[in-house]
Amino acid sequence: MSMFTSFKSKKRSGSVLVMTALAGVFLLAVTALVTDVGFLYLQQSRLQTAVNAAWKAGFDRMMKVKGSGVPVLSDSDKAAITKHVIDVIESNGYSKQEIASASLQVIFGNNNQLTVTAKQSVGLFFVKVLNIDSSDVSADRGGGELAAIIPLGIPHGATKDVSPTKYRCKLFGSNEEFTVGREYIIKLGDDKIPRPGDAPWGILPKDTGDQVDFGYATGSDYTIKYGAGGEEGAYVGNFGALDLDSAFDGSHGGGASGNEYIEPNNGKTYADNYEGWIKYGLNPFRYPGGLTIGSVLWTETGNMAGPTRRGVEYRIANNLLDIRIPVLPSFPKGQSNMVEIIGFLNFRLILVEGSGNGATVKATYMGADYGVDRASGTLKISYGRIDPNNIETDASQYLDNFKYGYSAPVELGQMILPENGNATESTAAAVAYRLSANPTESPKTVIVPITEIPPEIGKHNPKNATATTIYDLYAEDSPDGAVASSAYTFGSSVRITGFAEFDLLSVPDYTRVGENFIDGGNGDAGDLGLVRPGQVRGIFKRYIIKPGTI
Repeated sequence: MSMFTSFKSKKRSGSVLVMTALAGVFLLAVTALVTDVGFLYLQQSRLQTAVNAAWKAGFDRMMKVKGSGVPVLSDSDKAAITKHVIDVIESNGYSKQEIASASLQVIFGNNNQLTVTAKQSVGLFFVKVLNIDSSDVSADRGGGELAAIIPLGIPHGATKDVSPTKYRCKLFGSNEEFTVGREYIIKLGDDKIPRPGDAPWGILPKDTGDQVDFGYATGSDYTIKYGAGGEEGAYVGNFGALDLDSAFDGSHGGGASGNEYIEPNNGKTYADNYEGWIKYGLNPFRYPGGLTIGSVLWTETGNMAGPTRRGVEYRIANNLLDIRIPVLPSFPKGQSNMVEIIGFLNFRLILVEGSGNGATVKATYMGADYGVDRASGTLKISYGRIDPNNIETDASQYLDNFKYGYSAPVELGQMILPENGNATESTAAAVAYRLSANPTESPKTVIVPITEIPPEIGKHNPKNATATTIYDLYAEDSPDGAVASSAYTFGSSVRITGFAEFDLLSVPDYTRVGENFIDGGNGDAGDLGLVRPGQVRGIFKRYIIKPGTI
């Protein structure tokens, strides 16, 4: 090798060494910058979470003071609320020294407005070589009546209203969350499809070899309850009446033992229970699951023409024509006895005829599948309505709480009572009010509590042992205002784990309408279902408090 060649090689090696050193310095600088920026983002997120929680607590405390008859806050009221805000920030992991240096401001505005702001200096690490020792992060949360809590609760997951009677919900995992700007269901709906109630009558098969229609022809008219003197064939000596609640407690006849049907009976006699069952069906909250094939219950020999006539006339007058009738293998002649239900048939009432004891009921057979919801999903027991003060409310209170917001505190971790029923008309009226022309008086932005089913619920109430969301609960608690587990044994309530802010949508603005349900991954894909009466949807804006962050 010549001296010239050796010199060129050494020169090239020196150049590579310099370039490598410069690249290393550059990569170290980039790594340092990325590390410090990530640390800043983490600290800003931590501060924002604390400010959100503090604002929520301060706003609740402010509304509690005003709700006690103090329209204008005094200086001492403001000082107490400010201290409460500081206490909540401290409970989120900030020391008194950090809070004192965080430029915290609690601002009381007009019309129940409250704003909390904070700015914190965060020490940096690697970029100190660039003579940058620290940087500021800030957080703020403002609002008031324009974003009030409404009486709805949601699970932390993507809910789909898949059919008139069923829903699906994929609960979010630890790394999943609502997507900003995306449409979600915040209350289930319930179509008015035929959902026959169980009648306190039994019918016999016309063809024992047919285990579907039992020999009844769809569209044909039949006598489904005989009156005195009109009995035929196997019904002679028995008018077809049944003691429905005997399928659950085994007792026969006698006085009522509670809420046998959907309206309280206040200890009425058996005949009045019978009339109530015709009008309203069995109470699904007292008898979850209702009658099933294999249920064993007592037959009745009495005709009970008056209650039969009043019950059927009530259903016809209120267009409650669809009714489900248990199929029995036989009737005991002229006596009461226990029989097993072997099937059910769906009928539509036509009339009740006859006078005196001759109350005969006629109806059209609608087919075995009439009113049957075969969609894949979980049965809707409730629809997401809640009672924020844990004292049972009526429709007008629900409407007011939805329209104007609930003014008393609703705290993270408290237990809250679901409300039975869909409240279709009240829900529609409240949403329409909030979406009306004046956004100051009727804001579309709402705060919705995020809920979970605590593990002790199923232990305290076996009916709710398999419940996974608020929509699965048979609401039977009566806490009389208690919100802490230490003050009441909850067996039918949910626990608040966070709060989310949504902009309500009008039905024409729904975009995820349809039945293309894509349930893979986190479940937050595809359609949310068809539009159903009482259903509420909104666009997710942000978490006030995200579950698991506090």
